[in-house]
Amino acid sequence: MLPPVRIEREQLPDCLAVMAQGYEESAQRFGMTEENCPYRGRTRLPLELLEREFETGQIYGAFAQGRLVGVLSLQRTGDVLMINDLVVLPCWQRQGIGGGLLSFALEKAGRLGCRRVRLGMVHDNLRLRRWYEAHGFRTVEVRRFEAVRYGVGRMELALRPQGDPA
Repeated sequence: MLPPVRIEREQLPDCLAVMAQGYEESAQRFGMTEENCPYRGRTRLPLELLEREFETGQIYGAFAQGRLVGVLSLQRTGDVLMINDLVVLPCWQRQGIGGGLLSFALEKAGRLGCRRVRLGMVHDNLRLRRWYEAHGFRTVEVRRFEAVRYGVGRMELALRPQGDPA
């Protein structure tokens, strides 16, 4: 995989297509609907909202065979780098693309002087949660809502300040 590339505004519809396909399996598996989950777990995120995130954050794309196959959306708030999206097309999953995007995000957080990287996810998605745990993330909060049958989790990874000994 080539290194992630900063997405341009005109590529945002392509990002939405990757998000819709990449998040669809989880949306179906966990019973996400428009009524119980905003934008059905980002499978139906409106372009206007992604444009707002584009204005205030950074969006990167993973490309393979000349095609956008993964999306990484980041937002910095103080010393925290938030991963809004890390999604790969289903037919490109389990090929190291997600790991490459995550490594890129962690390196970027370090360069920016962030102390933590944070993300939200379906806590009951055990395979994905274990993948993040294998990369050093820990669950810091789980919330349950009556309208859905899954927990909404927040995970964080604490980063060492640059120059700190291991």
